[in-house]
Amino acid sequence: MYIRQISRKNKNGTTTRYVQLAHNERNPVTGTPQAKVLYHFGRADELDTEGLKRLAASIHRFIGEP
Repeated sequence: MYIRQISRKNKNGTTTRYVQLAHNERNPVTGTPQAKVLYHFGRADELDTEGLKRLAASIHRFIGEP
């Protein structure tokens, strides 16, 4: 799993970025890896970064120190 940013060009020439949680899976027919989006966080400029930090801290507490 990883967090990725994708961008889209708007009609007026501006670029909008979106943040997603994705996971690579192999296509059973072609055998090539394809990204499967698990969650859309929304636009990067409107992202709740403090909420993402809390989520990461919660995951870290759940997993614990290696």
